[in-house]
Amino acid sequence: MELESFLLLPYDWPTEREGEGRVESVVRWRTANLNVHESQYVTSSVDYSIDEYVIVNRNPKFMATAVDLGRELVSRKIRLTYGGGNVGLQGAVASTVYTNGGIVRGFISGYIAARQVYGPTYGAECTVSSKYYKYFEMNHIVEAFIVLPGGADTMEGLFTLISWASEGLHSKPIGLLNIDGYFNNLIKFLDDGVRQNFMASSQRKLFISSFFIDDLLNKLAFAKAFPGPGANYEQFVNSRGLDLELHL
Repeated sequence: MELESFLLLPYDWPTEREGEGRVESVVRWRTANLNVHESQYVTSSVDYSIDEYVIVNRNPKFMATAVDLGRELVSRKIRLTYGGGNVGLQGAVASTVYTNGGIVRGFISGYIAARQVYGPTYGAECTVSSKYYKYFEMNHIVEAFIVLPGGADTMEGLFTLISWASEGLHSKPIGLLNIDGYFNNLIKFLDDGVRQNFMASSQRKLFISSFFIDDLLNKLAFAKAFPGPGANYEQFVNSRGLDLELHL
C-alpha cells in the first residue's frame, strides 16, 4: 500500500518575502478535465505581488517543522499533494519535497491562480473551479490528510474533511501536526462539544493529533492500514512496528 500525503495548509501565512516579487513562468498542458502545469523554472518571469497578505508568523518552530516534515516525506518516499503556490508553511513543505527529488502536485482554484499572489506551484499544478472541487479531487488521489497550523482557510478545510468523513464521503485518516501546541485549544473546544452533546464522539475520533512528525506519520499509516474498530496503535507499534517503506 502506498501512503500519499495531502497537506491542507493556509493561504493566509506567506513567507517572510513580502511586496513585489518575480516568479518564473511555467510550461502548461491540459489533461482530462484539469489544467495541469509542470513547473520548469525557466528564465522568463512575470510580476506578482503579495503585499495584500502581510500576516507572517513569528514563531520559528512552525517553519522549521514544516521543512522537517518535507524532509521526512522524502525519506519515506511519500508523495505530496498540496494547495499550490510557494508561500507559508505549505510552500516550505512543498519546496523541501520538490528540491530533494520528491513528487509534488498542487491543486489550486482557478480564481486564486489568476490573481498570481501565491507564487509558482512546485511540481505539477492542477487548476480546478473551486476550493471545494479541490478537496473533491484531492480526496480521490490521496490516502491521508495532514493539517498544519493555519488560519480561517485551514480551519474551513479541516472541518470540511471531518464533516465529509462523518457523512461517509471519505474514509481517509486526518492528522493534525500540533506544532508547539497550536491545536490545543481547538482540541479542547471539540472535546467540550462532545461533552455538551453538540458533537458525536465518533466525529471527535475522525482525526489524529501529535506533536511529532514521526509519530503522526506512523499513526496515519496505521489508521490507513487498519481502519476498522478495535485496532490498537500502541499495541501494534510495541509488537512489531509499522514498516512504512513496505507500504509506500
